[in-house]
Amino acid sequence: MEATQEHISVGCNRLTQALAWGADGLAAFGAHYSVALYYPMDSARRGVRATLQGHTNRVNCVAFLNRGHELAQKNVAIVSGSADKTARVWKKKSAGAGEKEEDKWVCSAVLEGHTGSVVTIGAVRARSIPEQKDLFATGSGDGTIKVWERTEVDEVTDKVECIQTIQVGKKYAQSIAISFLPNTSVPVMAVGSTDNRISIYVMQSKQFDKVLSLQGHDNWVRSLDFATFTKDSTNDDTKQQQKEADGKNTSHHHTLQDGDLLLASGSQDKYIRIWRISAVADSPEQVSAEDATVQAGSDAALTQDMLKSLEEMSKSGTQLSTKAHIIDVAMDTPTSTTKRFSVIFEALLLGHDDWVYTINWQPATLQNGIYHQPMCLLSASTDKSMMIWRPDESTGVWVNNTQVGEVGGNTIGFYGGLFGPDGRWILAYGYNGAFHIWKNEGNEIGDKWVPQVPASGHYASVQDLTWDPTHSYLISVSLDQTARLYSPWRHTDTVTGTPVSTWHEIARPQIHGYDAQCIAFTDKWTFVSGSDEKVLRVFDAPQTFVRSLAQLSGDDSILAEESERPVGANLPALGLSNKAVFEGDISAMVEAQESEEYLSQQAFVSTGATPTSLIETMSQPPFEEHLLQHTLWPEVEKLFGHGYELMCVDGSHDHRWVASACKAHTPDQAGVRLFDIKKGWKQTPNPLTSHTLTVTKVKFSHDDRFLLSISRDRLWSLFERVEDPEDPYKLVASNKAHARILWDCSWSHDDSLFATGSRDKTIKVWKSASETRAAGSPWTAIATIKLPEAVTAVEFAPKLEGRGEEHVLAAGLEDGRVFLFRCDAAQPETWVALGEISRELTHVGTVNGLSWRVTKGDTPQWQLASCGVDHSVRLFNITLK
Repeated sequence: MEATQEHISVGCNRLTQALAWGADGLAAFGAHYSVALYYPMDSARRGVRATLQGHTNRVNCVAFLNRGHELAQKNVAIVSGSADKTARVWKKKSAGAGEKEEDKWVCSAVLEGHTGSVVTIGAVRARSIPEQKDLFATGSGDGTIKVWERTEVDEVTDKVECIQTIQVGKKYAQSIAISFLPNTSVPVMAVGSTDNRISIYVMQSKQFDKVLSLQGHDNWVRSLDFATFTKDSTNDDTKQQQKEADGKNTSHHHTLQDGDLLLASGSQDKYIRIWRISAVADSPEQVSAEDATVQAGSDAALTQDMLKSLEEMSKSGTQLSTKAHIIDVAMDTPTSTTKRFSVIFEALLLGHDDWVYTINWQPATLQNGIYHQPMCLLSASTDKSMMIWRPDESTGVWVNNTQVGEVGGNTIGFYGGLFGPDGRWILAYGYNGAFHIWKNEGNEIGDKWVPQVPASGHYASVQDLTWDPTHSYLISVSLDQTARLYSPWRHTDTVTGTPVSTWHEIARPQIHGYDAQCIAFTDKWTFVSGSDEKVLRVFDAPQTFVRSLAQLSGDDSILAEESERPVGANLPALGLSNKAVFEGDISAMVEAQESEEYLSQQAFVSTGATPTSLIETMSQPPFEEHLLQHTLWPEVEKLFGHGYELMCVDGSHDHRWVASACKAHTPDQAGVRLFDIKKGWKQTPNPLTSHTLTVTKVKFSHDDRFLLSISRDRLWSLFERVEDPEDPYKLVASNKAHARILWDCSWSHDDSLFATGSRDKTIKVWKSASETRAAGSPWTAIATIKLPEAVTAVEFAPKLEGRGEEHVLAAGLEDGRVFLFRCDAAQPETWVALGEISRELTHVGTVNGLSWRVTKGDTPQWQLASCGVDHSVRLFNITLK
């Protein structure tokens, strides 16, 4: 058996430092308990490539470790911090034969010692970073900052030593940044805390000493970033003299010297501050290393020294801001010299209307063949905007000259935003775990930031998924209260020009107010979903979706089915039901738009669709803003009758019946309710009863002759179809089959077998004693498959043309693993284990659902979709030998 990854869909964790973007174009982000790897600038738009598994709790923060000089810097490792109180170091491993180099990552070290959640990581960012060892720090909710030193041992192992633990008490670290003091190799660390201050530490004798506490912010400091100032190579002496002759003072960096260190800080007080650390030209007389250490480590000595320095500079006629702080640092040299540095508040950036979560300097570039650090800063805020800041050419005042962000939708702004390695891309993520990408397609005249197709995914446990009856697209439902629809997009690689097919979320049919639990199709364009409410909701595809699916998938044959469908759907203000919009409504909306009552129209609330968006056919997968507002499916029916939250639902293959069950607190609530689609979704008078506890799954056989239900009471029950419209199914068999709760069941493609999976770590395969499955004949367990963990999902594969008569069964376990089994149709008692899908490709937590399909085309193959509590939907290509 060979299983390869076709697609991974997963959202980013809702934390401010859960995303990092490396120098080689690779982005790493926290996704549930994993670290997901993603190339945002990939010309084929392939989305998430892999997930790194190892943490046992939520991943809070991610950072890259760099080594090298100037633009030759490379990513050597990823560090991730987690709520499991550990940090992990990941690095690339040389791939073996047939393996993809980009996907082979190993955990080279586990960093233990913290007694609280690791919430922030600080890695060195500088013009030149030493090659031998890596220095980084982790901040935790236990009130400590640990400083680590990493040394490579071999290809798969690192030695990481904790060289210092800094106690910060209740002033919890929220952000850490590390660099080197100007024109030295002395590390300096800035720590933003919950006391609203920025603490500056300088390394002396391989230990960080606190030398300064910078005040100014009025709320938590959530982000820090260092950059090394470089002089603009285009401003040579001749140009400068000419500008001065013209009376234009464009040398706004007259106070900045080449090599000065700039520290940007973003806070929940809505403001961004820039601080400058520079070497003082007139160094004091050389002092002994002992005295210098006292000066660097003592607040009292620092204050006296600062006052003395200010007095000396005042006498000499030098003007120094009263915001200046002076620190003396002992150099690690044979002569024990001391260098003096000043820390000055440089600028205050005003513009955001809400918390500033992240700030990020644009990466260094080449300017006229010379290393250059652009004076350009990106900030991300919960006010739904990201701003790019630059100093004004004439005044030097920092101004916001570019703003990108979200418009409309029920979102809470951005949790983070980063520049790409070349400074021409921006990657951001928000409260919904969704990514946003912009590419600068401008020129020397000005910037032109254009949105690009991003990766997307759920940001909570994915409870269920299913293919449509024609196996053209996939829908999943999640505790994030959405239903998301995935389909392949056939397009052209923008670099190579070769045709490619990649999977994307192309619609979000349902955005709910309750956690979604289950889903089932009743026909090709209609599905039923159940949530943590007592109502089943029925959705029908609009014209816009049918046209867009045909456009993206390249299948024009489905266009014949778009007529008589609503154009789209709109979610009214304060409503939970998606209202259908028809052709006549579009013209009314246009007229309303042109009238004076435009603002009072309910269709034009912030979450509403516009006439243009409703009739637009997509030529590429939609952006998050479009998914949130313009890809809803009309809700055509509500199905009442259940007394508690929905648990499971299924639709018959003849498009006649819907069966569903809810949580049961009493035996009379443990029935299966049937709804007759042909009679206007009318419920049958009598629920199907046989269970005493919650029914966990219902499944129609492929010929709809049988309806199978399983329950927490460890029973499975089989109902057979009869010619009675009032009671279309009657109980024919029931069996207490397992020692623990039953979680899932499935019918074989020929309906000769069904399988049940249980928490007792077994799958049992059942067969009728009668070859024709005659009425009243008993169903007996003909095989028991034992597995290492509780079975939470089972699914028989459909028949694949070209293979013999066989049954293939997939099993998903509570620990995230997926196993495959096979038997010959003539010997259903003998099952052979085909193997386990590679652990690095499967889920971190419980597998909640499995669903097979056979691909279309000249060479059909099996594809297995899975979903789990790790927020991910995964699609595998399965090949059996």
